[in-house]
This record gives sequence, structure tokens and C-alpha cells, in this order.
Amino acid sequence: MKKSLLLTAVLVSTLFACQNGEMRPAGNNEEMSQSMDQSDKGYQLYTVREALTNESTIKATLEETRLMGYKKVESFGFANGEFLGLTTPDFNAALAAADLQSPSGHYMPEELASATVRTIDQSSIEDFLDAAEALGQKWVIIPWMNEAWRNKEGYDHLIEYLIALGEAARERGMAAGWHNHEFEFERLVREDPYSPIAYEYLLNSLEGSNVVFEMDVHWVAFAGENPVEWMANYPGRFPLWHVKDFAADTATQVPVGQGVIPWPEVFAMAEIAGLQHYYIEQDFCAADKAVQCLEESIEWAKEQPFMD
Repeated sequence: MKKSLLLTAVLVSTLFACQNGEMRPAGNNEEMSQSMDQSDKGYQLYTVREALTNESTIKATLEETRLMGYKKVESFGFANGEFLGLTTPDFNAALAAADLQSPSGHYMPEELASATVRTIDQSSIEDFLDAAEALGQKWVIIPWMNEAWRNKEGYDHLIEYLIALGEAARERGMAAGWHNHEFEFERLVREDPYSPIAYEYLLNSLEGSNVVFEMDVHWVAFAGENPVEWMANYPGRFPLWHVKDFAADTATQVPVGQGVIPWPEVFAMAEIAGLQHYYIEQDFCAADKAVQCLEESIEWAKEQPFMD
């Protein structure tokens, strides 16, 4: 059941008191596994979405963040064969020019954004995998679902799609994944106190499949849950993390290290969780301050030995 913000804040503090011609991708899966490790700082491009308005601003933003020390990005905004309005070759070229790798990306089936719960058309799978492979991405992450889908029928359609995506990805040496928000920590059948938590249902239903979980640590904590406990209970299932923070009121996102999430305890679980890449993210920053928020986050992260 959804907890109030005040109760969430109390729970978080309590739980964590203890815890051109042929396009070449900016990086391919084999190269990334050899040249990158979990300590390389990355960020989710969604953080700076307001600065990604055209090819010029996309290139400038990528280059600016690379100079800050970020080495990798997670993409978003793939639609109609383009990334943020750029063709896949042009977007890949912008990443390469900024010397940024992209191990994973967010890809959104249009059905999940609608208010109609139905079978998800699997024809999108090849489009997503083609785009991801072109960027050298290993993980194709499905990131969200409309509120209408947050019930057993909706999750069952999602599971069916993720399994199919995972099987198609396996043939390319890739994997599918799901990125959480807070709503997965409500019961699958909300009026049934014995119903499993939706996140538990997803984890159990997808066990043994080629589907991983990208844990957004902030949203887990926002829901009043302990990320450390989920990592301990499902070891090896979380190779990707979103690292973002919130202030004590829990409603205000802040640069990483300026909030209340105890990051040393979270990162102590890296090996158990199976962490391979983490991405700094901030969904909401003060007006025109998103790039600055990323800079503040990485400057703090550089000083933390547990993040290296």
C-alpha cells in the first residue's frame, strides 16, 4: 500500500540506519566489457532532456558532460527510428565525437504509454534491438508503464513482452531489462492484503529468463522500501543502477550526495547485486540547472572511494 511522504521519510532513515557508409557504434559489447568497469561514471540522458533540443545542443551537451568526467550515457527518446530527433547514425556519431559509450538504453513500446491494456505488439522488438546494437548497447531497458497497466493483467502482458524481447536479445549477445519506479512496490492486487508486491511478482516471473532489472535506488527508497534488502534477496539480478538522491522531505530530488540515501551501504552491495554499470540521474532540477546538477553529482562521486 502506498505510504505517505512522511512515513516514507521515516522508513528510509530507519531502514538505512543499518544499511557515414557503414556505421560503427560508439562502442560494441565486447569492447565495453573489456574497457569499462562499474566505477566509470555514467548518467541517464533524461536528466538533461531540456538541453537536447537539436543536433547542435545534443553534441554540445554530450561534450560538456564528458569533460566533467562522465564516460558513458544511457540513452532515451528513441521513436520512429530516431534518437531525440537524430537518425541512429547521427546520434551514434555524436556519442563517438564526445568519446562517450552507451552500454544500455531505454526503449518504450507505445502500448505501455496508452490507457488501454492489451497485448504488446512484438514487432517493436527488432526495431529496438537494431537501434541498440547500432550504438553498441548490451541492455535494452523498458522503463515505464501507464497507470492503467499497473494490475495483474498489465504486468502479465509486460512479462510476456519482456521474455520475448529477452529471447530475441539473447541471439545478439544482448539482454532485456525493466527499470522500476515506485508503483511496483504496491500489491499486485491492491485490495488484496495477501497479494504479492508487484516487483516481487516481476522478479519471480522473470527468473531464469534473459531479463535483468535496472534498480532505480531512489524510487525504491521513495516507496518506503530498502534497496539493500531487495539486492540481498535477489542476488545477481541488478546489473544496472540509477543513482539519484532526495532531500529529507523525499519529494525533492537533489544532486547525488546532497540527500539522505546512504550510498556507502548501497554500494557495499555492488558485488552481490551483480552491478556492472551505474548511471547518475536527476529527474527534476531547478530551471536550466540540469547540467549543473550533473556536475555537482559527479564532483561528489569522484570523492567517494566506494564509487571507484
